[in-house]
Amino acid sequence: MKFKLQNWFSNKEQKYLLSVLGIFALYGLANFSSRYRIQRKYNKLCEQKRNELKCSIQEFRQSNNLQTGLSGEFEKQILDFTISEIKKVLFEKRVTVKQVLLVFINRTLSVGTSENLNLITDINFVEALQEAEKQDQEISQDPQIIYKYDLFGIPVSVKDTYLHKGFDNTYGLASRLFKPAEYDGIQVALIKKARGIIFVRSNLPQLAMTFESTNRIFGRSLNPWNKDRAVGGSSGGEAALQAARCSVIGIGSDIGGSIRIPAAFCGVYGIKPGMGRQTEVGEGIIEKAASGMVNIKPSKGPLGRSVDDLIVMLRVLFNSNNYYQLPYSIQDPYWQPKDLDFTENDKKHKLKIGYIEQFNDLLPPNCMKRAVLEACQALSTKGHEIVKINLDQELEHELAVAFPRLVAAEGGFKSFEDNLQGEKIIEEYELMEKGTQTPLFIQNYILAPLFKIFGQKTLYVMSKQTHGLDVYQFLVNSGKQKRMNFQFLQYLKQHEIDAVIVPGFGCPAVKHGASKVLPLAALYTWMWNTVDIPAGSMPITRVQDGDDLKIEGKERTIDLVYIMMNQNMQNAQGLPVNVQIISYPKHEEMVLRVMKEIEGVVKFNEKHPYPY
Repeated sequence: MKFKLQNWFSNKEQKYLLSVLGIFALYGLANFSSRYRIQRKYNKLCEQKRNELKCSIQEFRQSNNLQTGLSGEFEKQILDFTISEIKKVLFEKRVTVKQVLLVFINRTLSVGTSENLNLITDINFVEALQEAEKQDQEISQDPQIIYKYDLFGIPVSVKDTYLHKGFDNTYGLASRLFKPAEYDGIQVALIKKARGIIFVRSNLPQLAMTFESTNRIFGRSLNPWNKDRAVGGSSGGEAALQAARCSVIGIGSDIGGSIRIPAAFCGVYGIKPGMGRQTEVGEGIIEKAASGMVNIKPSKGPLGRSVDDLIVMLRVLFNSNNYYQLPYSIQDPYWQPKDLDFTENDKKHKLKIGYIEQFNDLLPPNCMKRAVLEACQALSTKGHEIVKINLDQELEHELAVAFPRLVAAEGGFKSFEDNLQGEKIIEEYELMEKGTQTPLFIQNYILAPLFKIFGQKTLYVMSKQTHGLDVYQFLVNSGKQKRMNFQFLQYLKQHEIDAVIVPGFGCPAVKHGASKVLPLAALYTWMWNTVDIPAGSMPITRVQDGDDLKIEGKERTIDLVYIMMNQNMQNAQGLPVNVQIISYPKHEEMVLRVMKEIEGVVKFNEKHPYPY
């Protein structure tokens, strides 16, 4: 029997129904047309930006003599120099500031552009050369000026997010293109006060909230150690610039590991200060809920190739005298900078260092645990006491899950969608987006039981953490966070522990695209943002063959997360392996001291020269 409208509806009802269907069809067509137009507009903007960057590079090459006048061997040495070593050869007049800058500009042009590793979003070469020539004139009048300013004569790179007059801070978003900052933010201004020469800006992920640095404007950054691997994120381009020796020192930012993950993936050094030592102000503002997050806030810190260089940059970023000389219009009325001071720190000769090899919510491969033990052994040879930390199971779990629970609650994925402004999202966020949009009832009473039934323990544990909450439940979770932070720090106090060594990440640098399916690996970094304590990352070793590639007890498993982890460990040999060092709030000096002592024994840079 054929279905006919007149069998079910009167003529009047049929007209009404057809009208409603027509309205829905028109709405759908209009919505599709609007999305198409927006995407087409953004595609044009992205192409325009890429072309402008290429033209700027080409024009610079044609308009400037890029010959340094130095021997090839000396240029190679300069690429590996620390800040103090560059200052030394400047003072000895073996090289000029302009020559040093040209060494790093040439390196960036040959390695860091889209034709190779694709690490940059903007160049500032012309202004940088002008500043270098000015500094050379000042040296000719008074060579001591080299040591008067912390960054005098030093080429510096900055992450794309930072406010830098005349440059976009895109966050990898097409909608933020061609809207240059009208002033320098605090960090850029402090670098300039210290006479650092900012010459390039570095790539990052769309929205700056995942650990694969790729976006629709500038594309995907490649890891200098292995081009098939990610550079990390969101400060991925910055870390890779250091590893590829395109920059002496740079600054990134970190809300869940965005300094330390790239440092770990690229085998460089980085530190996330606690919020008590820094300001939120200085980067471009992401609109609406993202900029209103209260429980977890972005940290700003350096990335480089030595602990000494991190110390120099933190001195610059924490410099109270320079800060109070900045224009009132860019200062943060809530922030009072406190200079680095190692006086009290150095009084204690023997330290008590705790270590954690793994967190049971996500077991790392053996190479990550080996790095922790090697770092402990390095400190033991220096006479420090090493103790294993055994946290209460519930506290350990809370440390692991608090970050996604709080971040998702503070707007869920809606804040990301607001900032996209119609731009198509990159695939690295797709699972995260679906997780936050799945109704709470389905997560708790359908997905979670299914995960448990089918042996997906890791997914079961995390499945209830990624959804928006009402205000009451958000406040309940905020209270849990406070208690968790207190309990963890109290544990350290009770056991008189000065600092703790933990794995640098859940695994070595992931394959391109793997951040989409392995977001849980970031729990090794995001938990220290939740506790809000300083955390440094440093390279210890490189992945070896054999046992290093295994996840103990998970070689054969039906758990999808570990299946993907094992797949990611294939061909991981040779990748750098970092550890993290954490300490108490406002104890950045202790973190740096421990890093420095480990560095002196491990000597990663000497044993494992940076690639390229």
